[in-house]
Amino acid sequence: MKCRVCHSNKTKEFLNLGKQPLANKYPKNIKEIKKEKKFNLSIFFCEVCRTAQIKNIISRKLMFEEYFYLSSVNKGLRDHFNKLAKKLKKYNFIVDIGSNDGILLEPLKKNKVKGIGIDPSFNVGKIANDRGLKTYIDFFEKRVINKIIKEHSKPDVIVASSVVTHLEDPLRFAKNSKYFLKENGILIIEIEYLYNFIKNLEYERFYFDRPFYYSANSINYIFQSFGMSLFDIELINIHGSSLRLYIKNAKVVKKTKRCKEILSKEKKFLNISTLNKINKKIIKESNNLKNKLTQFKIDGKKIIGYGAPARVSTITNFSKINSKLIDYIIDDSPIKQNKFTPGSHIKILNKNKNIKSNINVVIVFAYEYFRDIRKNFKNINVKFYKPIPLKKLI
Repeated sequence: MKCRVCHSNKTKEFLNLGKQPLANKYPKNIKEIKKEKKFNLSIFFCEVCRTAQIKNIISRKLMFEEYFYLSSVNKGLRDHFNKLAKKLKKYNFIVDIGSNDGILLEPLKKNKVKGIGIDPSFNVGKIANDRGLKTYIDFFEKRVINKIIKEHSKPDVIVASSVVTHLEDPLRFAKNSKYFLKENGILIIEIEYLYNFIKNLEYERFYFDRPFYYSANSINYIFQSFGMSLFDIELINIHGSSLRLYIKNAKVVKKTKRCKEILSKEKKFLNISTLNKINKKIIKESNNLKNKLTQFKIDGKKIIGYGAPARVSTITNFSKINSKLIDYIIDDSPIKQNKFTPGSHIKILNKNKNIKSNINVVIVFAYEYFRDIRKNFKNINVKFYKPIPLKKLI
């Protein structure tokens, strides 16, 4: 296939995860389970711009007009955006793209910084608006951009956290950002990091919500094409391990030392030769997880999961794990509770009355928030595991 970022023909498939459902569509009953669709999930890598991308892109409208992810239920994410809001105190006007339920808008408001959001999901956008956090319910397109410019102004800063990987057309996003942002304004992008997915064998990070998986070199390539300059990068701890990239609306800007180092490191590691080696490892780790769960069941252990993020869908469907192996999964988001995991149909419950003394094993799917999760099991003797690669968490 041709690369959708740089249009080169130097793309190769390095991973095929078989038939997968839409990872953020949680069926609530048998009727919805019967209507559920699956699509083949294959991942290609471009050797020119160092972008990974899925072959089959599912309609963004189908994906995001109703969405089942609330940022603010997660304490770790709230802390992350509170810190970011403090860093942005010196700016006058900030627009948060993919603002979800207002997780950044709220601390900006507390810090007396003018901030508004853009989010395509009517259900989560309504939650933000009901809390007095101004959110335009729309996709990031010229119609909403022009409306905001007319009603407010061009922003000093645009924030897009965990958004760019979900876009069907990243080049249009870059073009719109260039148009929207003030001259010499800053675009701050936070991305789940392809380099770490590969290094840590986290294949569960691949699912249909995200058509693209970026390296810093990918982002540099995209925005350079539109006269914008990547000039700094921070390593941040949300979503496992991510990048925060700073891009100025200016053609030439000096790059920081750490920015140069990350770009250079990627060029040595991210190549098709490295990626081709992970297939066998992924199959081995998936089999290992299923075999371990099977043995736990034979030994009479009660197994539950904690956290039902989108990645639970990729893991359970690829590893063929269902409610025969995991009794239920606890999740703190009220809009996921009393639904089922996509494809594998494991019941999702709240923690009230479902953290019981007879639980022996907890598979922590939201493992980056393990410290907070562990506090819920203070008086219960359980063993915690990260699923892929399977390892005990302490």
